[in-house]
Amino acid sequence: MRKILCAFVLISVALLSCDKSSDSGLDDLKKENQELRDALAANSKITNVEFSETEMILTYSNGLKLTSPIPDVLKGEAGDTPRIGDNGNWWIGDTDTGVIAQGQNGSNGNSPYIGENGNWWISESDTGIAAMGKDGADGVGIKSITYDPLTGMMTITLTNDQITKFVVTSNGDGDLSAKILEDLNGKYLMTKATMGDIPYAEIEYNDENQITKMTSYSADGYQLFKSFEVEKVYENSKPSKIVTRRFATEKTVKYEIEYAQNRRGYEEVILNEDKGSEFVEENQDGTYSYFNRYGSYGSGDIIYRKYFATKGARLENEIVDNGDGTFKVYCLRSDYQSLNSSTGEYDNYYCYYVYDDCLVSDYEGSYSESLKIAEGVFKIYEYWESSDFYISGELVTKYYIDCSYTRTITGVYEIGDLMTETFAELEYNSSNQLEKIYESREEGAEASAYLQNYYAAGNIVKTERYNKEGNSWVKDATYLSFDYNSQNLLLQTIENDAAGNEKVIAKIDYDQEGNPTEIFKYSGKQVDHRWMVDPATGISSGQEIVVAEAGLHSIAKLEYNYTMKNFLGNTFAGVFPELYGFNFNNALKRVSISNSINAGAIDYKDFNDGGYPETMEFIGYGEEESFVGQLKIEYKKID
Repeated sequence: MRKILCAFVLISVALLSCDKSSDSGLDDLKKENQELRDALAANSKITNVEFSETEMILTYSNGLKLTSPIPDVLKGEAGDTPRIGDNGNWWIGDTDTGVIAQGQNGSNGNSPYIGENGNWWISESDTGIAAMGKDGADGVGIKSITYDPLTGMMTITLTNDQITKFVVTSNGDGDLSAKILEDLNGKYLMTKATMGDIPYAEIEYNDENQITKMTSYSADGYQLFKSFEVEKVYENSKPSKIVTRRFATEKTVKYEIEYAQNRRGYEEVILNEDKGSEFVEENQDGTYSYFNRYGSYGSGDIIYRKYFATKGARLENEIVDNGDGTFKVYCLRSDYQSLNSSTGEYDNYYCYYVYDDCLVSDYEGSYSESLKIAEGVFKIYEYWESSDFYISGELVTKYYIDCSYTRTITGVYEIGDLMTETFAELEYNSSNQLEKIYESREEGAEASAYLQNYYAAGNIVKTERYNKEGNSWVKDATYLSFDYNSQNLLLQTIENDAAGNEKVIAKIDYDQEGNPTEIFKYSGKQVDHRWMVDPATGISSGQEIVVAEAGLHSIAKLEYNYTMKNFLGNTFAGVFPELYGFNFNNALKRVSISNSINAGAIDYKDFNDGGYPETMEFIGYGEEESFVGQLKIEYKKID
C-alpha cells in the first residue's frame, strides 16, 4: 500500500505541511479574477472576433477583451478573417455579408466557417471571400462559443464538432486570457516545484524524457537541506537500478540493526538425496521434525524446510512462558500421515511453527515494542500473528509479536545527514514486465531480499518476498495478491498467509472517470486505555475502550475538478512507472483525511500554452487553523 499512496504524496504533503501563513495578495488576485468573470457572464454578447497568426481576440459588448490561442485546426496562412460589425452582421475584411452574427453565448445567429472551396461560408451561403486556411484544415469554422461562469470555462465548438475547452483567467491588464486545456504538443513534464524560496521538488530527465533524479528539500530556519532523493539508471530504455536516499530532517538517533534468524518458525536444510515431497524423522531426544521439500540445486542437492512436529496426540496452539518475560509460541501448521512398516498402520503427526522469543498481547494492532537488554541495545518486537492459544490449559485469544531485530544505538544524525541509502536492481521477464526487485543497503553488495511479481492480463496479480538466509533464498510464508475491475483498475490488495487465510489490507473506490475517490487500509483493533469509575463501588480503575474494531478503515477521500486533466500525471508516471492499476485522470481538487478535519483544497492558475498551470494555490484546514500557500511549477515541454 505504501507504493500505491506515493502517487499523491507530493500534493497532499504540500497541502498539509506548509507554513501556516496567510497571503492577502492571493485574495486580491482571486477577487480580480472573479470580478472579470462576473463581467463576462453579465453581458457575454460577442461584438468582434479578430485573428492573428497565433491568437484569437474576442471583444464583448461591455468592452471586455478575451485573448486565447487559436485551435490548431483553424491555423493557417492569414487571409480576410470574420468580425462582427457595428450593425450586428458578420463582416469579412471590409465586406458586410448581410448575415446576422451569433448572439448571447453563441445561441443566436450563424457563425462563419471555411467551405470546401476555401471561401468563408455563413449558413448555406458562399460569401465568395477567401478564408485563412491555406495551410490549415479546409471546411472547418467556428460553430459556437460558450462560457460557463460557474467553472470559468469557455468552450469553442467547430463545424466539424471538434470541441476545444479553455480556462479563463485574468491577464493582469484588466482583461481576460484563455488557455487551452489540452496537450497541444503531447506532454509537459514538471521540472521544479517551488514553495516560497524552498525548491520543494526538482526533477531531472535524460534525452528520452525519463526521470533520472528527483530531489525534495526542507528548510530549518535559514538552512536548506535535502530530505529525500531518488536516482534512476536505465538500460534499453527501462529502469535497471533505483537508488533511494533519505536525509535527517531533525536530530535523530543513529543505530545499527541485526535481524533475528528463523523468524518464521522453520529452518532450511540441504540433503544430498530426494526423500519425497514430505517426511518425518525422530530426533535423538525423542522429539520429531517434519520436512517439506522446497527446491533443489543444480548439483542435485535438495532444499527442505524443517518444522517441529509431535506424534499421536495433537498439540493445540500453545504459548509457554520462558520465565524471563518472553514466551515460546507453537502455531499448528498442518497434519501428516506416515505408514508404519512394523504395524501396517498410519501414524499421525502434527507440525508447527515454533517462535522461541516472543512477547504476547491482549489486542491486535500494527505496533512494535522494545526490550532493553544492555546499555544502548534493544530487542525490537513486531506484531506477527494472532490465534486462539492454550495458556496453562485455558483457551484464550492472544496476539504475539516475535523478536524481529536487535537495535544498537551508535550515535546521532544531524539535520541534513544521510540516514538511509537503499539500492534496488530491477529485472524484467520476456514480456518486458518488471519481474524481480533485488534490495540491498550497499551499492554492489549482494542483495538481502527480493520481490517477485507474477502477472495475468498485463496486471500484477501476486507479489512474493524472498529473504537471503545463509546461501539460500527463503520465501516468506505471507504474500500479496491483487484484484482489479473490468477497467484494470486496482480494487484491493490481499495478504495471504501459509494457512490459506486471506485478509484485505487495502481497498480503493473509483469514480466514473477512473480516479480514486476513497482509499481504505487495514488496521488492527484500536483501543484506548482510560481510567473509569465503577458507579457501584466508586473505585477508579484502568480499562480498555475499543475505539475501532479490526478491519478496513477509510484513510483519505479525494475530489476532482472534472473540467481539467491531471496535470502532473506524466510526471508521476515517470517517477513511479512500477505502479499498475492506479491513476489520476483529472486534476485533484481536494484531499480530506478521513475522520478528521484535516483537509486541503487546490486551485490552478497561470496556465501556459499547453494548458498546464504554472501556479497551484492551496488552502489547508488543520486542527487549530487554516492556511494558504502556493506552489510555483516549472515544466519541460516534449517536442
